[in-house]
Amino acid sequence: MLTFGADDIARWGGEFFWPFLRILALLAAAPGFNSPLVPPRVKVALAMAIAVVIGTTLQQTHPLDVSWASAVLAAEQVLVGLAIGFSMQLVLTSLSVAGEFVGVQMGFGIASLFDPQTGFDVPVISNFFSLTGLVLFLALNGHLVMLAVLMKSFELVPIAAGNGITAGGWRALASAGTALFQMGLWLALPVIAVLLAAHMAVAILSRVAPQFNVISIGFSIFMLVGLAGTVAVVPFLVPAVTRIIEAGSQLAMRVLGLVPP
Repeated sequence: MLTFGADDIARWGGEFFWPFLRILALLAAAPGFNSPLVPPRVKVALAMAIAVVIGTTLQQTHPLDVSWASAVLAAEQVLVGLAIGFSMQLVLTSLSVAGEFVGVQMGFGIASLFDPQTGFDVPVISNFFSLTGLVLFLALNGHLVMLAVLMKSFELVPIAAGNGITAGGWRALASAGTALFQMGLWLALPVIAVLLAAHMAVAILSRVAPQFNVISIGFSIFMLVGLAGTVAVVPFLVPAVTRIIEAGSQLAMRVLGLVPP
């Protein structure tokens, strides 16, 4: 007759509970899954399903008990999951920054639209770039890459008390903010260059023919040129998002300590 003791139950509970915390924190910060449109019950159910699969593959886990060490371990698992999800979200936000740059040059800086992903009003062009990037992120299996990084995290940062992300990993995540604006600027640069040429053409026209009302015709020209440039750039977003997914996974690896900052 099989018998189970308290130690066995604590060990089995730890095999499921600690990965569950890390996965749930990842889903709370990951692109697409962090949207308010995704019900919390769906996130919890998905985290439980992934934890059941991953928990059976882990070599060793900390038993589940009520102690200060378990409280510290729970906080560490949440921070690890948040760091991985935020790394992917950070690089994907560069598309929203690119849309912000383009929208300001088009004259759409004050035109905002409710973004269901964040729950705030964001510029129209920025919202378009953000939603397009999210669709491409899922279509290009960015979520699977994120799960692969999660699996690797259990090797780099095992489940053990006092074994969380180091200070160097947090510095790598903080310094990645500069890459956010750099990637956004590079993505928006072709449209900005076209709009700059349109601005120069309108400026020359205003000097050659002062009778034209620059304010009335300029906004229409900038809007049409900006929209045309945005449509022309959309096919190039596929390789851009592919590179963004790679950059996000590399950033997550640096945060976890695999690659030096």
